[in-house]
Amino acid sequence: MKRATALALACTILFSVTATSQTRRHTTPRKPATPKTSFEEKQQAEIKSGRLLIATQIKTLTQFLYLFGNISKGIETAEQVNKNHEQTTVGMPPERIEQSKSRLKDSIKNVRAGLDQLESSFKLNSVLQTYYPNIAGVAKLGQTAESQAAANSFDQSGRSLLAAVNKLTDALVVLK
Repeated sequence: MKRATALALACTILFSVTATSQTRRHTTPRKPATPKTSFEEKQQAEIKSGRLLIATQIKTLTQFLYLFGNISKGIETAEQVNKNHEQTTVGMPPERIEQSKSRLKDSIKNVRAGLDQLESSFKLNSVLQTYYPNIAGVAKLGQTAESQAAANSFDQSGRSLLAAVNKLTDALVVLK
């Protein structure tokens, strides 16, 4: 009988310890790690978006500058031919020269608007504001290029846009 009592007492103790340990596991809530990870993921997504915006602007500017160089050189050459009253295949009527200049000025205006929009998107985004100083001033370079083109100083205008590309490239390197 002593054995039966001891065995019953041992079983009771073992079952109560097992039950207590199981209860503790179920009552202790786990802290989810997703909110922190979710915030970091959102932040990284914003930064990636910023890099994409800069990269897209760099592509647009470099393609534009490639075409801009040929067009402005063509305008310059045509004006020189007209000024010297030469008869060549590169000559253009003055109306066509003015039309080309007007289109080029409009294109530079659109490029400047894109630079303004890029700078604003960094300035107004709480995550990208940290990187705003790296691109601050590209809109001003676009504005300078537009003013130079309005004064028919296309070479200087192209140089201002090239400075904007350089600034954006430097900013892209900093964005991590």
